[in-house]
Amino acid sequence: MLSLKSFTWIALAALAIVLIGAGCSRAMAKSKPKSPYLTLFAFNYSDRYLYDTRVDGKWMGGISAYTNSGSVMGPLAPRTDKPITLNVSWELSGRYDLKSNTYEKVGPLEPRSAQVTVRQPYPADPHTLLLHFYQDGHVEAELLERGKDPWDLRREKIPEGHIANQGL
Repeated sequence: MLSLKSFTWIALAALAIVLIGAGCSRAMAKSKPKSPYLTLFAFNYSDRYLYDTRVDGKWMGGISAYTNSGSVMGPLAPRTDKPITLNVSWELSGRYDLKSNTYEKVGPLEPRSAQVTVRQPYPADPHTLLLHFYQDGHVEAELLERGKDPWDLRREKIPEGHIANQGL
């Protein structure tokens, strides 16, 4: 017959094995993958420089007139198929003169903001959040899947006479 001390140690060892096994099985269980961070990219179809552009508070810098922004890390990719609305803010700055290929100062910065609903359906593996800023002030947004080139989705040509126009 086992002594009380031996029985206690065996019971503790069995309990430890059960707890370790439960922890391992939980760790090995497939959890829902984390949403990846999206890359922010934008096209500006207006004649104004867009200063201090932000998407849901994430800074993406300035966007030159008639051209595009750089790529920056954006918000998390959506984990749902429900409509997503973004808070986009920017300040209008200088006006681009196509004849001189320079910016003309037009006064103080003009703050702007928009609530932008991301176009659906969303891709299965979203990678880029692409924004389109139009001359009339409205903004559109869409998600691009991994491997899709944002340049293929430019909606307006760079005007003739612009320094960046190379037949685009």
